[in-house]
Amino acid sequence: MTLTSILRNLAVYGFYVTVAIFLTWPLAAQLSTHLAGFDYGDGREMARHIWWYSTALRSGQSPIFQPNMAYPDGMPGGVLLWANPQQWFPAWLLALFLPVPAAANISLLFYMALNGWAAYVLARYLLNRRELPAIIAGLAFMAAPTFQGHLAGGHGGLMVAWAFPLYIWALLQLILPKEPLTRRQQMRFFALAVLFFVLSPGGHLLQAIYVTMPITAALLLWRLFQRDWRGVGWVLAVNVAGGILLGLFLLPIVSEIFGTSAYVDEGGFSRYSMDLLSVVTPSFFHPLYGALDYPRRVLGVNLEEGTSYIGVIVGLLGIIGLIRNRASRWWLLLALIAWVLALGPLLKVFDQPVSVETDGYATYISLPWALVQNLPGFSLARTPGRFNFALALAVAIMAGYGAISVFNWLKSALSERRIQAASGVVFVVLCSLILLDYRFFWPFPTTSAAIPEPITALAQRDDIRAVFDVPWQSTVAAKAGLYLQTGHQHALLAGHVTRSTPVDPAKLTVLQDTLDPTLLDAAGVDVVIVHKQYASESLLEHARQQLGEAIYENSRWAVFEPPPAEFEVGTDEWIYGEGQRYAGFELEPESAQVNNRQDFYLYAPAAGWLMLDTTLEAQERHAEIQLDRETVQRWQADGEQHLRVPVRLSEGYHTVTVAVDPPCPGQFDAVLRCRALSIQELNPYNYTPLESTAPANGNGVRFEGGITLDYAMPSSGWGNNFIWLFWQFEQAPDENAIRFIHVLDENGEPVQQFDSPINTAGAITWGEEIVIGDGLPSGKTYRVYAGWYTYPDITRYPVLSDVEGATDGWVFLGEFELVK
Repeated sequence: MTLTSILRNLAVYGFYVTVAIFLTWPLAAQLSTHLAGFDYGDGREMARHIWWYSTALRSGQSPIFQPNMAYPDGMPGGVLLWANPQQWFPAWLLALFLPVPAAANISLLFYMALNGWAAYVLARYLLNRRELPAIIAGLAFMAAPTFQGHLAGGHGGLMVAWAFPLYIWALLQLILPKEPLTRRQQMRFFALAVLFFVLSPGGHLLQAIYVTMPITAALLLWRLFQRDWRGVGWVLAVNVAGGILLGLFLLPIVSEIFGTSAYVDEGGFSRYSMDLLSVVTPSFFHPLYGALDYPRRVLGVNLEEGTSYIGVIVGLLGIIGLIRNRASRWWLLLALIAWVLALGPLLKVFDQPVSVETDGYATYISLPWALVQNLPGFSLARTPGRFNFALALAVAIMAGYGAISVFNWLKSALSERRIQAASGVVFVVLCSLILLDYRFFWPFPTTSAAIPEPITALAQRDDIRAVFDVPWQSTVAAKAGLYLQTGHQHALLAGHVTRSTPVDPAKLTVLQDTLDPTLLDAAGVDVVIVHKQYASESLLEHARQQLGEAIYENSRWAVFEPPPAEFEVGTDEWIYGEGQRYAGFELEPESAQVNNRQDFYLYAPAAGWLMLDTTLEAQERHAEIQLDRETVQRWQADGEQHLRVPVRLSEGYHTVTVAVDPPCPGQFDAVLRCRALSIQELNPYNYTPLESTAPANGNGVRFEGGITLDYAMPSSGWGNNFIWLFWQFEQAPDENAIRFIHVLDENGEPVQQFDSPINTAGAITWGEEIVIGDGLPSGKTYRVYAGWYTYPDITRYPVLSDVEGATDGWVFLGEFELVK
């Protein structure tokens, strides 16, 4: 590369830096004091991760693991921090000597300009080194409203798109070289194409689906249509080699990606898809277009994911390019592929799925993305609107071809002496009009990065174990809490790498609802920060009642230090005093109708039993009660039904769920009715610590066949007695497995029998209460045994645990006496 070429590219990059500053103004004037994007966006979350990355490297720790979140265990951050290296670099490097906001903002501006430069390089190659049209194409790509919308949402990783144009550029050098290549040159461009393929999703892993995939599909279709088998071979070879290298790079975190990954999420395919009218919908923040009615109806609340405005000037240039230059028509293929995929699984108009009525029933119009959205890998890409990045690149290149026609017209219409001056004027006018048309925000939204001094002063204290940000359910409050950590620098009880915290919601909900100093101390919480913008008045008032006056408060935050705990968790004073409420929960009125599932949370200060007494009503619906996502009771609900379900609790936090199966669909026509389940009552009571049950079964009794039993016999002695049984199965029992409970009199003769199969409908846990003693003579002592046998041969399952009765193939549960 010659010095002239280097200076030319630096000048072009400098031009794009200026454009980036214009599009994001006033961000350049607020580099150290604000973060790019809306207050509710991901900007503060991303800034926190940049801070952690640089902090970990400075202190010799691994940035991949997050020891200062999910206190006290920490949490992995592999998917986000490992798989998306360009999302953090060069920001983490800059953060070693600059404030975190400045590092984050400079990195964003750097990548915005780099996107334009890379598109310019591609366009210059395609347009036979026509400088001004190539610069216009790069401008159209980097300034596309799709980028601006995501930047406003704080999606910093999605601003890294420079490798995609260079991936195409390197491949085209192999497929359509301007001049014959030597073998060495071919290998060099092959290596570059593979490199840019690997780097393409470096800002966000899923860009491999959103951008690389449609680009590769368009190139393959193009070369197949041309019957260019050599070109097809190059495309496949680059993708195979690049896929292998990318797979090797991702190998350390594959289990996170497809398992507990932060990328895994349910739903959103239609919500985060593009409206049919989005490509012709400008910003409603624009001073000229703000008076229009339809932009708000089209973009709605999907401003970040659904923005794909092609623009008046870029659109006209693209049309001119399609008419005047056949080479541009292959870019229309990429545009169409990306546009159709961006529309998502259902056709939307005015941000609502389009429905068609047939014989009084409404149905929706399905699109190609519906065919693949649930396939492995594709199911991670729940935001099909991001195919707009590929659309933006295709439109920009078509606009570059159109610009050639404009400048060619000038050349034919003007004398040689006037062409250069006129070309400069037209270039400036076109760039100005594109920026005027494309600028989506006036001014660009920014969020204050200031952290109050009383919060940063907490960093000097070594008596703080963890900070609890509430309300924990608010994703915006959680992001703000992440950023506050860069100031107070203490561990977070919750925290997340992306989307949501992996910490048990039962733990966080009980702690938040009670704010009890005893529980907070046991959880290691020494500071509670209430995010007032997202907290209810009742939560703030509850914090004052439980925790006393705030040690610091402003319009956004109230910071509390819990008072010393009065009791220790698990002591009799705490369990049976006021703390008894932690073994239960109250049914909220809005929870009465269950269309899918409803969770309730509780805390057990020690291992023991809890009786769930519930009255439910439904019409011909399968219903379930679950404990920590494992079914403990399942039945066909038809009418009102009263249930008593004992559950065996370990010490700690638990989730009780009432669910219907199948759930009601998210959307259905008004003429179709989905029968919900109505919760009339749901009362937990009789919380009994394990040591007060008879007997104490530490790990349960094991039977052959993978069956484990926990049991208790709460004593009453009056008329009836109860046995609580909690079964666990390695696999659901079949219909020939019979569970039996036998009551024997003083002579060892059976006087009551309860023999029946347990139809768990696939569940691997099962809780049941058996009433014994009903109708038996009083004044006598009875012994109770339980076990399993096969039917019809009546062969008992061997008991593997060393308990009374094991040699006879049953378990002695206990004895009771009926008194008058």
